[in-house]
Amino acid sequence: MTLTATREVKRSVLAGTAGWIAVAFGVVHTVVAPWGYRDYWETIVDEGPWDTLTLDHDPGAMGYNEAFWIGPGSFGVPVLLFGAFVVWINRRGERVPTGFGWALTVWAAFLCAVMPSSPAWALLLAGVLLGIAPRTQGSATL
Repeated sequence: MTLTATREVKRSVLAGTAGWIAVAFGVVHTVVAPWGYRDYWETIVDEGPWDTLTLDHDPGAMGYNEAFWIGPGSFGVPVLLFGAFVVWINRRGERVPTGFGWALTVWAAFLCAVMPSSPAWALLLAGVLLGIAPRTQGSATL
């Protein structure tokens, strides 16, 4: 007779929601936002990034640089990865450290203050949800 250990999985709806918000934000910022720059991306692909992308403030390169920094060079990729990590951790029934939520909240609040018309409000919501999620998750251990 074999004894199997059962582990109670306590998932947090708030943490899961925060993770999916971050994933959606990352996808939009990395995949959807660059769509408006597809003409620049065609040139970048044709001529190569070494000939089109630069850190110089050359007015002729600004469109190419903006296409890069709004897409794959943006913080959308790390936010996407962070969101996927949060979803994965939550599905395992583990808690996301509260500090991650509050750090995301502070960063997003700064982004919202500097550029209120940006979609950083979604990150602010995700950060607050992660910050309060452990209070609603029950008695799962860290």
